[in-house]
Amino acid sequence: MRFVVCVVGVVFLGVAWATKLKAFPEGKREGINLFIAWKREHGKVYRTAEEEQHRLSTFLANLKHINFLNTDHRGEVEFGVNQFTDMTSAEFRHTVLMTSRPAPLHPPDRYMKVDMPADPLPESFDWTQRSPPVVTPVKDQGSTGTCWAFSTIGNVEGQWSLQNQPLTNLSVEQVTDCDGTQDQKQLRADCGVFGGWPYLAYQYIQKAGGLETWEDYSYCSGLGGEKGTCFPCMAPGFNKTLCGPPVPYCLKNESCAAKLDPSKFVPGLKIADWKAISENETEMAAALMATGPLSIALDATMLQFYRRGVFAPFVGCSKTALNHAVLLVGWGVEKGLLESKPYWKVKNSWGHKWGQQGYFLIKRGSGECGLNTQVTTALLHKA
Repeated sequence: MRFVVCVVGVVFLGVAWATKLKAFPEGKREGINLFIAWKREHGKVYRTAEEEQHRLSTFLANLKHINFLNTDHRGEVEFGVNQFTDMTSAEFRHTVLMTSRPAPLHPPDRYMKVDMPADPLPESFDWTQRSPPVVTPVKDQGSTGTCWAFSTIGNVEGQWSLQNQPLTNLSVEQVTDCDGTQDQKQLRADCGVFGGWPYLAYQYIQKAGGLETWEDYSYCSGLGGEKGTCFPCMAPGFNKTLCGPPVPYCLKNESCAAKLDPSKFVPGLKIADWKAISENETEMAAALMATGPLSIALDATMLQFYRRGVFAPFVGCSKTALNHAVLLVGWGVEKGLLESKPYWKVKNSWGHKWGQQGYFLIKRGSGECGLNTQVTTALLHKA
């Protein structure tokens, strides 16, 4: 009898997968109708008929690719249509992600000493469920490589709230516009819309003396459309050798020197130092629970069409080439009929319509996509 139950369970899962796999039409007529509805939902407007035709062709090709991903992953993780469905994988990498690079190496004294609790860590933990809250709402970086600034600010917001301060949306644009910090020994730099590293951003905030709020120095890089896009010049100290050529067009009145106002810095919010966290994922969990949400980096190439489930791509995910920074907020276990999957819960910066209301789950315990190789946190002065 037990054997029969198992077989029935497998058949049921197979039916469920098949149902999901037929979700996206591959015929041209149905695909065009979906494209029209998708444009309306995401406010997509193209400049020329030629561009619209190109985007339609890309969209239709991506529908087939999404169906393939769902087949390939057998329902263990689900992929679907989102705001990136009119982008090729190359365009996604070049506009939304950063240039793939190995994680910087930090000296031993830079790592936080993690005290492991006497009792076993809980099966699940989630900073987004804390009251009062320590995680601000999901934001959208738009079509630029500013994830590193969002990850940095998410960590600092959590550290500030954990000092019994009001949960505050801090300025990502200030870091994007003003941070030209460099690490010449490791050939790393913060490069505005072209990418950067949270460990360097902490150093910028420390040197600058603080941060403005999101409201006072609002985000405008890469937004486009009705919200408007700003055209700031590159940050002071921008290194062309490490970052590449600067933006070809910029406005001085939309840049750091014209917009930054230290008198509007959040009173008392100052960074004293920063620490890296061990690659050991048990120590990462202990540090997350004791310290607050942590900045991490990973290879996000395969996340373009993620919808839900525990992300663990079979191929196409590097553990050494990082191209996206996000915020680690918790962990848990997805319990299925045949197996249990330990996961990390991660806050992304691609808007609340992407993934699971802006979050994703990723396999825990195997260094998936290099997520454990660049874990950091700011240390704030006591306010």
